[in-house]
Amino acid sequence: MKGGRVSEQSRVMAGAAVGALVGAAAGYLFFTERGRDWRDRLEPTVDDLRREFTRFQKAIEKVGEIANDGLRVVNEFNAARAQSAFSASTSH
Repeated sequence: MKGGRVSEQSRVMAGAAVGALVGAAAGYLFFTERGRDWRDRLEPTVDDLRREFTRFQKAIEKVGEIANDGLRVVNEFNAARAQSAFSASTSH
């Protein structure tokens, strides 16, 4: 049981440390002149990344559409072949 409490304490301490680091980074970025300058330089890069991600997402959607079209064609072909085989076997 004692090991469980230590593990829980460790998680709480790790969460507090991460929270403190995030808070310190946010304070630096939003409340200092150098942080503002850094944000100003970073913003175009973030915008470029967002545009590239959107392009990538659209490309993935197109690949999915092509795959769906290909699957539809295969299913139609298989259905036509099965119907043709059924017609041939019933006409004999």
